[in-house]
Amino acid sequence: MSGSGSIARQGVVVLIDGASLFSSAAVSSFEVDYAKLLNVLLKQRRLVQAVFYTGVSSGNQRQQAFLHWMQTHRYRVMSKELTIAPDGSRRAELSVEMAIDMVLFASQCDVIVLVTHNENLAYAMNAAGNHGAQIELVGLRRWITPELMNLADRFIDLESIRSQIQRDSEQD
Repeated sequence: MSGSGSIARQGVVVLIDGASLFSSAAVSSFEVDYAKLLNVLLKQRRLVQAVFYTGVSSGNQRQQAFLHWMQTHRYRVMSKELTIAPDGSRRAELSVEMAIDMVLFASQCDVIVLVTHNENLAYAMNAAGNHGAQIELVGLRRWITPELMNLADRFIDLESIRSQIQRDSEQD
């Protein structure tokens, strides 16, 4: 499907590594408005699917409310329970899910917008590109490895779109 017709008809899949985006925004001292983010990433193109991958903490009502909001605002949420790593940090490993989705969606869209800095997704990025999808990589430039940068057809530095995706301070 790659290269088909006008930009407005291009089908786009947006895959967001929630932990990666959250840590990128935190280090840059801003909160993401996810409705604005999706609109900026789509750029008038047709949304095929938007998936938000995240670890969840059972009993965290604020997080559950956020994920419910995401589901009612054009996002599919793929979640796993957080586990405690040997170093005491809490994580949920969703690289396999993201990689499989990336390859599966590659034949169903023109563009995959991948929001991550996870270098474990390099092989899947290459495979998705080989299946005809253009890969747009979104993240903080300083956290993107050269391998990921080379596999992307286009790179968008989060800092360059910050003003367009930043949550307004008066929002809850």
